[in-house]
This record gives sequence, structure tokens and C-alpha cells, in this order.
Amino acid sequence: MRDESNMSLSSARSEVTDRYNSKRLPSQHQATPPLGFLAVQVSIRRPPGDPFHPSTWPFPLIHALVPGTSESQIVTSTAYPPSFIDRFVAASNELAERGCVGIITSCGFLALAQRELSERTQIPIATSALVQLPSILAILGVAEVVGMLTYDEERLGGGRLDALRVDAGRVRIQTVPRNGHLQRVIQKGEKYNKVVMEREIVDAAGELMPPYAEAIQRRVGVPVYHVYTMGLWFYSGLVRRTPERWKN
Repeated sequence: MRDESNMSLSSARSEVTDRYNSKRLPSQHQATPPLGFLAVQVSIRRPPGDPFHPSTWPFPLIHALVPGTSESQIVTSTAYPPSFIDRFVAASNELAERGCVGIITSCGFLALAQRELSERTQIPIATSALVQLPSILAILGVAEVVGMLTYDEERLGGGRLDALRVDAGRVRIQTVPRNGHLQRVIQKGEKYNKVVMEREIVDAAGELMPPYAEAIQRRVGVPVYHVYTMGLWFYSGLVRRTPERWKN
């Protein structure tokens, strides 16, 4: 008589091994392997500190443009169609073939696609700064909440928090001003003004984006996490280097 429990355990182990091997990182022949960046078709100024800007990161960045990714296609409260996801998968696999060890994007709204892209890409992907939420909530007291600053609260929807298994009751969402400078820059191509942008974002944070994190923290006096903190954490696990001070 066959031992069905042992067979099930063996099958489960095989499945876990297969899934692990499918996400194994490429050989890191370069001293500092590149991180991939999925760029969308939103034309705005990207100053240092923005995740798109190469000088933002302490490691190389390789971009891949995802077609069919306008503001209205990305910033939506409804599920993304299969063809939309397919375009991100294709661009992600292109980055893997170019030697990237992992992939990020700069749009928090893409958290809605995190699970599916994680299943289909060849290398690890972190779609949004929001993937940090479960860890942040875990280190806070149970009565504490996280403030989330977003581009468009109405179109953010609850689906993104659900996709990340985050308790929406512990998140307070604040949007930037409707038809304010940030929205006009993205939607209408208005010329970028750093002073106006910083004031608008800091004011929004006070009522409850990476280049403005220091100013936000000065104003509200709490920890600030964003796509830059996510990218550094993500890359630190993708590429391990033993610090010189650890070596005997």
C-alpha cells in the first residue's frame, strides 16, 4: 500500500523546489549588477531622487519602456486587462535577458499587478512602494496607522491594499490637490516647478515622493518610506556583498 502522505509531501517539496529554481538570480559576473526599471509612458521631469533618474541609485539602472501605459491606463480603480499585464511581462523578461537581477517601477498604482507579475516574470519584481506596507505595519503598535500619500485617492481603490493583504483600517489615505501642480504636470504637461511641487506634497502630508521625503519628515516628524527605501531594501537582498569590516 502506498503512503499517500509521503507522496503528497514529496510532491509539495518538488513544487517548492521548482518555484525556487524558476526565480533563481542570474550569475552576478559584474561587480555591481544592474536593477531593471519598467518605465511607463508618462512624460514628466525626473529630478535626482526620482527612481527613474540613474543618479538616484548607488547601483546601475537599466530602463525598459512598457508601451500602452498612459496615465489613464495605469491610474484606475479597476483590474488591469490581460493585455496590459502581458506588456509588463514582456518588458520584464527583456530586462532579465539584459542581465538585471531584479525589477522595480515608479508607480504605486501598479501594486494591483504585483501578484500576477511575481508569478510570470523571470526575476524578482517589486512593483510599488506599497509592497513595504505589511512590514511597516508589523513594526508599529497595533493601534497605530500608516499615512499614505497618493496621486489620486479616488482611483487608488481598495483593490491595491487587498492585493498586498493589508488591513485597510490601518491606512489613512491622503491625495495631492485635485488639479494641483502634480496632476497638471502629469495630465497636461505643465512645466515642472520644484518649489511648488515640494510645497504641495508636504502640505498634503501635513493634512493627514521620494525627492521630498526629507522635507516631509521635517514637517510631520514621523518615519517616511517610499520607492527609494523599497529599492534599496530590495536590491540589498538581490546582491549580497560581505562588508570589508566583516572580513578577518
